[in-house]
Amino acid sequence: MFYFFSKTLYYLLTPAGWLFFSLLGAIFLRNVRWRKRLLISSLVVFWLLGNGPLTNELMRVWEIESPTLPIVATTGSPRVAVVLTGNMINALHEPTPLRPVLGREADRAGQALWLYKTCRVQKIIISGGQGNMVILTPSAVDEGQMVRSFLETAGVRAGDIVLEPRSKNTYENARFSATVLREQFRTDACVVVTSAWHMRRAMACFQRQGLRVTPWPAAQLSERRAVAPGAYLLPNEKAFGDAQLLFREMVGYVTYWVAGYL
Repeated sequence: MFYFFSKTLYYLLTPAGWLFFSLLGAIFLRNVRWRKRLLISSLVVFWLLGNGPLTNELMRVWEIESPTLPIVATTGSPRVAVVLTGNMINALHEPTPLRPVLGREADRAGQALWLYKTCRVQKIIISGGQGNMVILTPSAVDEGQMVRSFLETAGVRAGDIVLEPRSKNTYENARFSATVLREQFRTDACVVVTSAWHMRRAMACFQRQGLRVTPWPAAQLSERRAVAPGAYLLPNEKAFGDAQLLFREMVGYVTYWVAGYL
């Protein structure tokens, strides 16, 4: 129930939700004054959140940077990366054995592969794979399995990958991964690999489980500052899309805090 409630709430409290209901009110309300107010507020929201430099500054504050991670020692407990699934595979495409259909967050898998190949982690836990509310056909392949196949093809030993397939959200990612870390690897430490915009909530969830977390963010949306006068005046779709993602994540963070997950 919490899963469906949180997914619905995310949309209602995001810029796309604001614009949708504001424009809906502007169409159906009979009061001319309120219709005008809603139209003006919709225009202001779209202009502000479509402002590239402003959205970029917000994203730079929210996203977490990568720390320095040395090459792991060959003795003692293995260093484990926990990769959180979610849009690493494009689940809306028919799966094919010929090639993986990667999604917009595929850099999570790429960063995990880099950590493994450069000897910064020795084991990889793939956590989740069932977090979307999309109803798929029976032939759809689980995201975790597809990411595992991708990593094995890229050179990761099958024995160094562990699937944790039960998670449906970030809280469960942390909860179930903590069990795997303690029971299978005898450790309370891990390197969390997820998108930079999602890292703040993921870190808090894993720390709530008593784990020592090293963040390794992927798919950064923030960019270097650039002087482009036109970007301050004209809204663009990328900035609005980034703002939509950022506000949805902020709502998710607050929702988790209220639920006691952080």
